[in-house]
Order: sequence, then C-alpha cells, then structure tokens
Amino acid sequence: MQPSRLFPFATIVAAATAIALTALPWTTLKSLGLDLSWNGFGMGDSEVADLGVGPAGRGWLVVAAAVVAMLAALISLMPAPSARPLSRLANAIGAVVCILGAAVPVAVMIWPGWYFGDLPEQLGAPDLAEFAAPSKAILIPLTLVMLLTAALCGYSSRPGTE
Repeated sequence: MQPSRLFPFATIVAAATAIALTALPWTTLKSLGLDLSWNGFGMGDSEVADLGVGPAGRGWLVVAAAVVAMLAALISLMPAPSARPLSRLANAIGAVVCILGAAVPVAVMIWPGWYFGDLPEQLGAPDLAEFAAPSKAILIPLTLVMLLTAALCGYSSRPGTE
C-alpha cells in the first residue's frame, strides 16, 4: 500500500510555520517609549543592531526542533521500503524533540529572565522583565504550532501509517 504523503507535508508546513514565528519579535520596549524589539534569535531591528545589545537567542532551540521534524518528514517521503523503519524512528525522535521545543516559549513566558539574559544589565534596567514582558501573542501560537508538529510526527511514527 502506498504511504500517505499528507502527514509528512503537513509536518513540513507546521515546522516552517514554527521557524517563521520564531523570527517575529518576542519582546519589545515600546511600553518604555523605546522603539526596540528582538526576535527569538536575539536579533533586533537595525536600530538595535547598531547598539550591539540583545537577549539570549533561545529561539534557536525551537528552530533545531523544527529542523529535526522536517528531516523526519523528508525521510517519511522516501519511496524505498527499507526507509519505513527509519521513518518511524525519525518521526518518534521528531515528536519528542518538538515537545521539548514547545517548552522553550513556555519557559520564556514563565521565566523571562532566561530569554533576556544579560540584556537588562546591558541597557542599565535591572527590572526590565517587569516592564517588557515577552509577547504572548507570538509565544502562545508558537507553542501550539510546535505541539501540532509533535502530534504530526507522533502520528507518523505509529506502526501501520506507512
């Protein structure tokens, strides 16, 4: 029987969406009257880049998990019958890694200092996390997309889905 190609392609789309959400601003200082923001990689807009300051780039952990899921999906698309056991293993690993990747935005929301790193000291604002909380409008959808990616990988790792 021909394996379904729907779930691997859906996994690739979900993982790419997670990477795109990681590139959006995770925090901004607009509430402090400053037009400064940083994405999940710790990179800011051009004004911030000139300052040479930024938070710790925890979004790279999300990207790594998304790439593992994409590789698992690509293995699932391989037509060789000998790739099927490897596909199940790769998708199981992808599911676990994506669950861990979903924990990153949750941890950033719970412990903003983990994301900010030494940014408050660089800016001279030790209580920065109180005034510039990470963007829940980005981090909650990112968490959901990572959990969706994990579910797609998990479903693809089941025996009989080949």
